Amino acid sequence: MKNRLTRRQWLSRQLKSVAALFTLMAFRGIARGQDRDYFTGTDFVGKNRTGEFRNFYINYWKPHRRIEAQEWTLEVAGLCRQPRRFSLAELQALPAREQVSRLKCVECWSAKARWAGFRFAQLEALVRPLEQARGVLFHCADEYVEYLPLETLRHPRTLMVTHMNGSPLSDEHGFPLRVIAPMKYGYKNPKAILRLEFVAAEVWGTWSKIGPYSADGTILPGTDHPLEYNKQPRRIPGGEITHY
Repeated sequence: MKNRLTRRQWLSRQLKSVAALFTLMAFRGIARGQDRDYFTGTDFVGKNRTGEFRNFYINYWKPHRRIEAQEWTLEVAGLCRQPRRFSLAELQALPAREQVSRLKCVECWSAKARWAGFRFAQLEALVRPLEQARGVLFHCADEYVEYLPLETLRHPRTLMVTHMNGSPLSDEHGFPLRVIAPMKYGYKNPKAILRLEFVAAEVWGTWSKIGPYSADGTILPGTDHPLEYNKQPRRIPGGEITHY
């Protein structure tokens, strides 16, 4: 009986080793195939760098179900006098603003687009934040959470975006609402926003909690690899990239 039991143990260990090997091979395959499109034509949206997205990479914290415009509302809550929900039509009826600016990622790539939407101050006027409010916590469809201080949200180059390059935001680029703060790295530009919460103190966002990324997120001096220039390296002084 002892020999039979030992043989079973040996077979079990061999099977576990084979399973571990196949798992490792699968993960390596996923890593090598990171540019594969897993989401086009499905009910979900997620990371994508193929086809048209080679010119503007798509990053999400987690894949999430595509948002239906007629079912979506923006909840604004927390430290404000008039918390409420806004439909997409109500937000699109706010005075429109437009700007061309570049989104810079901590992965060292960047891409430029023409963005359109409204200023955060127009939303503030409707919900009237309390005096103790210092910033906003953004809750997104992919379970991503990010904090931006009111100072950044009120910056003249920060835009609450509903359109990109003359068309409504695509699911990939953050439909139906995203933030563009071009002086900050991409992780400080939340998208597919579901809820805004006025808060009294800084909160570290998802990416700052798990990676070596500052809670401030201001673009630092260094090297950029713009996608439209075939990733040819360019030196940047820090802050918003405006010279190309």
